[in-house]
Amino acid sequence: MATSSTLAVYRLPVNIVPTHYDLDIITFLEPDNFSFQGNVKIKVKCSQATDVIKVHARDLVFDKEKISVTADAGNSLDIADSYIDTENEFYVVKTKEPLKDGELYFLNLSFHGLLQENLIGYYRSYYIDPETNTTKWLTVTHFEPSDARQAFPCFDEPGMKATFTIRLAHKDNYKSISNMPLKNTTSFEDKPGWVWDEFETTVPMSTYLVAYMVSEFEFQQSETMSNNVLFRVWTHRDVLHQTKFASRVGPRFLSFYEDFFDVKYPLPKQDLLAIPDFKIGAMENWGIITFREVAVLMDEKETSSRAKLRIANVIAHELAHMWFGNLVTMQWWTDLWLKEGFATYMAGLSVHHEFPEWNSLDESALSDLLNVFNLDSLKSSHPVSVPIGHPNEIMQIFDAISYDKGSFLLRMMSLFLGEKVFKTGVSEYLKKHKYGNAEQDDLWDSLTEQAHKYNALPSELSVKQIMDTWTLQTGYPLITVT
Repeated sequence: MATSSTLAVYRLPVNIVPTHYDLDIITFLEPDNFSFQGNVKIKVKCSQATDVIKVHARDLVFDKEKISVTADAGNSLDIADSYIDTENEFYVVKTKEPLKDGELYFLNLSFHGLLQENLIGYYRSYYIDPETNTTKWLTVTHFEPSDARQAFPCFDEPGMKATFTIRLAHKDNYKSISNMPLKNTTSFEDKPGWVWDEFETTVPMSTYLVAYMVSEFEFQQSETMSNNVLFRVWTHRDVLHQTKFASRVGPRFLSFYEDFFDVKYPLPKQDLLAIPDFKIGAMENWGIITFREVAVLMDEKETSSRAKLRIANVIAHELAHMWFGNLVTMQWWTDLWLKEGFATYMAGLSVHHEFPEWNSLDESALSDLLNVFNLDSLKSSHPVSVPIGHPNEIMQIFDAISYDKGSFLLRMMSLFLGEKVFKTGVSEYLKKHKYGNAEQDDLWDSLTEQAHKYNALPSELSVKQIMDTWTLQTGYPLITVT
């Protein structure tokens, strides 16, 4: 296990880890004031005495008068200094006396920032209401891979999981939604026409999966299935009729995954949001998936079969992440392929299960394989599991190698291990590491255990021995027939 002294300077120390966040955000959505104010109280555990607490922060302004560090017993620690480490995107708080090994503390930070239009962090977007021909503003988050720090100070690494209690304040003509169901709405004291929305506390999760939105959106609610998960698709009123396909197939995909993984969906609700301006196709925030509009909305009478398949694939891909990526998360971005390859592979299976008449599984297997062969033959290609150092390297591996080649390797394993061994191994992996983090070798261990149990592999052979040759080097085997 890494220690603080062995980690690079841009990585968080591991002697202070978060367990819970109380996050309050006030959103100002006016043409002359696009900004937000916030306060976060982070419960942390100290595993080695230190007088330094580092959290990630970018483009946030802090109120130094409101910084505090309080022991679980109630006594406050005097603050010696606090400052921004711009190069490593840290906000550093130094105390006059050290935090003690094994003790719990509360770090309180007040901050504010701007709602920009750069599609990362907490940003603003808009659409035109056709009935009134007026501009309607909304705010939404996009945090993957490392942009939660632009919305609130946090331990912004996938291995630093914690629970979150989120409260959002806004004018009462808006609605807000977040990862969990709305718990209650109360008036904002001394601000007439404003309300606080408080949401239920989340399960343990990584910061890149936290999400919230303030808007005038409306929703289409799906019929409740046997798992009793509340399923809704949100968008602006004039295109609400285009949510019917997503609201119909989404719950079915969710049920398919519950059966395949033998692990129930752990949240009480699942929302899909169609955002006018969005950086990527979609993002798997837990319980509140965000989409580019064209990736989730469609008029079934006018949409081509090809476009319908594409939308179904995107929805299925993001819902698969609720297990691979969210319930079990990679320890660091080196194993990004574990979540993206699995989501791609599972999307293919679930879409084929729901629409067998499309024959999409065979077609996509062939077209994607040819694409992977082409890319993986280039000198610029990379292994599926590629070492990632600085966070600014992460976006380079969100590509067809991580998604499509990763998917093919999982398909290959399912074929040589057998479907029963593969499904059981994956299920045991998810159950063993749920709400935690894992690495590639953890999956190999679970699959090897089941392979030996059902005699799918000789006792002296492991999945790791087979698969490391595929995931840790670039390219593919070349067979010459003469």
